[in-house]
Amino acid sequence: MKRRQIFGMMVLATALAILTGLACFVRPPPSPPPSDGATLAGGAVVVYSPGYRVSFFGIERLHPFDINKYDRIAAHLRSEGLVDPNGFQIPPEATFEQLAAAHDPHYLRSLADAQALSAALEVTVPFGGAAADKRVLAPFRRAVGGTIAAMRAARSGGFAVNLGGGFHHARPEMGHGFCVYNDVAVGIAQLRADGFTGRILIIDTDAHQGDGDHAFFADDETVYSFSMHQGSIFPSPKLDGDRDISLPSGMGDAAFLDTLSSALPELMAAAQPALIVHVAGSDVLSDDPLAGLAMSPEGLIARDVMVLSAAREADVPLVHLLAGGYGPSSATAQGESVATMLRRWAEAP
Repeated sequence: MKRRQIFGMMVLATALAILTGLACFVRPPPSPPPSDGATLAGGAVVVYSPGYRVSFFGIERLHPFDINKYDRIAAHLRSEGLVDPNGFQIPPEATFEQLAAAHDPHYLRSLADAQALSAALEVTVPFGGAAADKRVLAPFRRAVGGTIAAMRAARSGGFAVNLGGGFHHARPEMGHGFCVYNDVAVGIAQLRADGFTGRILIIDTDAHQGDGDHAFFADDETVYSFSMHQGSIFPSPKLDGDRDISLPSGMGDAAFLDTLSSALPELMAAAQPALIVHVAGSDVLSDDPLAGLAMSPEGLIARDVMVLSAAREADVPLVHLLAGGYGPSSATAQGESVATMLRRWAEAP
C-alpha cells in the first residue's frame, strides 16, 4: 500500500474519531422519563432504560465493556415478543441520599474529580464536573435505580430482571473494576428503608469475585454473600465472603454447573433467604478477553435457569442482574438467557 493511501486512511480514521466524539457531545444518550412499564406473564418485570448507556466523548470505547449491550438485549426481548416496546419499567436515577445510605458521602462527592472517577472506571476521564456527571455518573445512577426498582418489583411479583447493574466491585469508600456505585448494596439499603427485614442471599456467578458485596456485608448477618469465580484473575487480593468457591482457569459447562448445583442447596439452607439477588455476569463465556473460563452460551443459559429454578422451588423472590461480560457473544447469550427465563417463569409452576 502506498504511503499516500496509508496517510489518507489515517486522516480519515482521525476525522471519524473526532466526528464521533462531537456527535456524542451534541447528542447525549436518551434518558426517557421513569415509567412503570408492564407486568409480564407470571408477574415478571424487566427494568431497562436507554439512559444506562455511558457516552463521554468516546472514552467508553477504551474499555472492553460493550456499553450497547443493554440496548441489544432489550431489542432481542422485543423481537421475541416477550416485552412490548413500552413494557420495560424505566427507572429514575438513584438519588444522592439513596447512594449515601450505602456509600461514604465523601467518596460520592469525590467522583466530581476526574482523577477519582478515572480510578474507579480504570479508564482515563479527561474532564470532571458537570460533563462527567452527565455523561458517566448519571447513566450509572440510573442503572442503580434500575436495581432498586427490580428489587421492589421482585418482592411483589416474584421475579425481576435489571438489564444493567451488578456493579459488584464497588466498595463503601471506593470504586474499581469499572464499578462506581454498588447497586446491590444501595438496593438493599433502600429495601431496609422500605421496611423489608428478611434475609438476603447474593449468588454471584460472575467470573470475577464480588469483592464489593463482600466488603459491604462482611458484618451484616442478614445478608449472605456468596461468590464462585475464577481464582487467578482480578480482583487481587480477594476478600472473604460468607462463602467463596475459587474456580480454575479453563472450567467449562459441565464442571461449572455441577459446582453450582452442589452449592445451591447448601446456600439456601445456610442463608434461609427471603430474597435472592443473582449477579450473573457473562464473562464466564469462553470468548471473554478478561477471564479464562470456558463456558458456552448454552451453559450460561443453564446456569441462570438453575438459579431461577432454585428460587422458584423455594418460593423465594429473585432479582437477576447482568453484571460483567466483555466478549463478542456476551449480549447474544445474555439476551437469550433472559428470554429463556421469562418463558420459564411464565409457565405454570
